[in-house]
Amino acid sequence: MADHNLFYHEKVPVGIRIAGTVGITAAAFLAGQSASSSYIATPALLQAPAPLLAKQWKTMWLRGRPTGVLFLAIGAIFGGLAYREQPSSSAFKLYVTSAALITSAVPYTLALMGPTNKALNEKAESLASASITDAAAEAGVEKEQTTHALVDRWAMLNLGRALIAATSAMVALWANVSAIEVVEFGKVGLTAGANRMG
Repeated sequence: MADHNLFYHEKVPVGIRIAGTVGITAAAFLAGQSASSSYIATPALLQAPAPLLAKQWKTMWLRGRPTGVLFLAIGAIFGGLAYREQPSSSAFKLYVTSAALITSAVPYTLALMGPTNKALNEKAESLASASITDAAAEAGVEKEQTTHALVDRWAMLNLGRALIAATSAMVALWANVSAIEVVEFGKVGLTAGANRMG
C-alpha cells in the first residue's frame, strides 16, 4: 500500500504498468499505421498505372503482414491485465473488451479482407511481366475487378482495422485509469482557533 495521506491507492507493480503502457501504445500505433496506409498512402498509390500499383500495394502489404502477430500479442497483454483484476471490477470488463476487440482484427482480416488480398496478390503476379508504366495493362477488365478498384476496396476495409485497434486502445486506456481505485480515505479534520494548538 502507498503512503497514508488524505487517501491512498493500491500500488500497481512496475511490470503491470509497463505491460499496460506497451499494450496501449502498440494498439494505438497499429491504429495509426492502418489509418495512414488507407488515408495517406493509398490515394498516392492510386495515381500509378495498374502494374506499378499492384507492385507497390504488394510491397506495402508484405511489410504490414506481420501486424497479425502483433494484434494477437496485444490481446494477450490485455488478457493478462484482465486476469489480475477482480472479475466484478470495471477494469476487468474493460480489459476483456479491449482484448476481444484487438484480437478480432485477425478474423476480420482473414474473413473480410482475405478475398481482396488474394485478388490483389493475383494481380501483382499477372502484371509482374508488364511494363510498370503500361496504362492499358487492364484494358477490357471489369471496372470492379481492376487493380485500382481492388486497392480502393482494400483501403476501405483496412480503415475498419484501424477503427478496431483505436477502439481497443481507448478501452484499454480507460481500463488502465479505472484500475487505480481509491482503497481507503484517511481522517480529515478541520480545526479553528486555539484548537489547532492542542
